[in-house]
Amino acid sequence: MPIHPALSIKSISDEEFAAIDREVMGCAYAAQNEFGRLFDEQVYENDVAGRLRDKGFDVQTQVPITVTHGSFEKKYFLDLVVNHMLYELKVVAALSSEHDAQSILYAILQNIRLVKLINFGERKVRGKLLVNALTRADRHSATLRNSGLRILTFQCEQLVNLCRELIHDWGTHLSSQLYNEALVHQFGGEASCLQRVELRSRSILLGTHPVQFYAPGHAFVVTTVTRDQDAYRRHLNTLLSHADLRAMQWINLNQSRVEISTLVRDGWLRTDGKRIGAEEYSCANSGDVPFVPLPRLKTFVHFLPLCAPELYSFAPILLPIPSRNPRPAGFCICEARRIWAQGMNLW
Repeated sequence: MPIHPALSIKSISDEEFAAIDREVMGCAYAAQNEFGRLFDEQVYENDVAGRLRDKGFDVQTQVPITVTHGSFEKKYFLDLVVNHMLYELKVVAALSSEHDAQSILYAILQNIRLVKLINFGERKVRGKLLVNALTRADRHSATLRNSGLRILTFQCEQLVNLCRELIHDWGTHLSSQLYNEALVHQFGGEASCLQRVELRSRSILLGTHPVQFYAPGHAFVVTTVTRDQDAYRRHLNTLLSHADLRAMQWINLNQSRVEISTLVRDGWLRTDGKRIGAEEYSCANSGDVPFVPLPRLKTFVHFLPLCAPELYSFAPILLPIPSRNPRPAGFCICEARRIWAQGMNLW
């Protein structure tokens, strides 16, 4: 399994939660009354856990969850689990949407319904109950929205298929940072993938900006933008216009819909001198299709070393289409719309 919880936690009823939470919040108030609101989170965690154990509750702290994909591994730690009820503790001036997202992520990874935030950093202890309405089946029913994907290099197909494999293994609705870290790992880690590029305007060097590369001159970004995508696209295009980049693959995890778009810098020249931007590189159709791992084009890849170097400029246009015939689970058909090089039709 790609998600490995160290502790099996079951979803509890509202009545069970109410009985547990009454005691937990009483201990939380007592902890703040004794220690104030300036201590580290661990102090409140250990104090509340000790008070609850004295009351006979089954209490676990810093429970690990490991998320893996191939050689990639990421560990998360649950602050407090009391009789199958999950609590995330904070000591901040005010809770934010980031804290909500982190707590919901933990509930999703554990496949449970309820999680509660407790903040000791405000004037009075504040609790916030969050509900995870997603089932495991919901998270594994993703669709790919063809939002202008273009296959510009051979690594593009690798990037897209890695996204498919991650969604197939983990499902959707996890943090964009998690998917991003996995992709960076697969492309050699931060040492080889993350670089700072110069930003220029009117030939003036303005500074540098961190960019993740999957191929020379080709960057990628992972987001979870659910509204105002056009505005975000404009910001990415602004980055392209001021940085020494050829193109960028924008992977947007919009809830159960995975949107992959290719942004190309105006005037970028291919090795054969033709300007990018023509429809020859655009996917022909747009629509939602099941987002599942594609079979790799092994025959095509093995063919490349036999080609003359000048043939390496051609790009296969890959378009996933719904299967009309029964296929093994985990795959959908990939149609090569055009494969060409130096004016020679290789189809």
